[in-house]
Parts: sequence; structure tokens; C-alpha cells
Amino acid sequence: MDLARRLQQADSSAHAELCRRFGAALHGFAASRLGGDEELAEEIAVESLAAAVTTIGRFNPRKSTLRGWLYGIARRLIHIELRKQSRRKSVPAWARVPIEELPELSDGDDMAASVTARLDAQRQISDLACILLDTEMEVLTLHYVEQLSLPEIGRIMGRSRRAIDSLLTRARQKARERLSSNGP
Repeated sequence: MDLARRLQQADSSAHAELCRRFGAALHGFAASRLGGDEELAEEIAVESLAAAVTTIGRFNPRKSTLRGWLYGIARRLIHIELRKQSRRKSVPAWARVPIEELPELSDGDDMAASVTARLDAQRQISDLACILLDTEMEVLTLHYVEQLSLPEIGRIMGRSRRAIDSLLTRARQKARERLSSNGP
């Protein structure tokens, strides 16, 4: 019996399987969209899984895969959080480095080089986030990080496969141009 049907029948082992199969992936997706804020990403992943269990009756396997449906839930929760964050003024999560973690950033050879490399990578991602539309950044993340197919991404975002392909092509081109202009 498939997982969705077991969830609809309130099989308690299905809840554990849902968390095991999708928890880490949803966490990674949320973390990538929330600028690396691991705690908030964990909250979003847990909320997504809980929402899936409570709303499993709305799941329609003819419209989406269970995986795609879960990413859709997570995506909505992430957008709500991003709207909340845009109203608040604070240091972005990617820029926060607790002082006690600084020694861990270094491999022991050169802490300054390690911190510089991390900040450079964060700057490049931040630069991309500034030039890419939210939808373009999201398509890149879903395709390359979460390794979802274009039809799955289309179902999650409510767009056609062709529209997703166009977004992905445009996002790749913008990223290539930005990264090559900021090159060594």
C-alpha cells in the first residue's frame, strides 16, 4: 500500500515513514530558500510534514506526486515566512556567525582564509538573489538542489512545463553572466 493511502487511513507507522523519507529533503529546501537559517528551516520542515498529515485528505495523486505535494506545502510556508521577514529589519541569516563558531570555520591552517571563502560564497549567492526573480531562484533550487523534474516543479509552482523551462533557462543565463562578471 502506498504511503499516501496509509496516511489517509491514519496508519501511525506512515507518519514516521513520511518524516524519514521527506524530512531532510524538505529541511534542505527550506534552508536554501531561507538563506541558510537552519532553525527556521527545521520549523518549516516540521510544519510542512504536520500540515501534510492533517490535510492528507486533500492530496490527489492524479494531480501530483506525494513528493511534489509536500514541496508545495513547504513552498507556501516559506513564502509566508519570507513575507514576515521582509517586514522586519534584521541581519540576514546567512550573515550571522556566532563568535563561538569562528574556530570551527577554519580547518586549522588559516582561519582568515576560511572565513573569507565562506563570506565570498555567501556574497555570490546574495548577488544571485539580488538579480534573480524569486521564481527564478526557486526554480534553480528545486531543479539543482532538490533535483525535481520540470513537470514536478511546474505542478508545485502552478505553471506549465514550458514556463518552468523558460524560467530555468533565464535563471541559468543570469547566473552565468553574474558569476562570470564577478570571476577571479
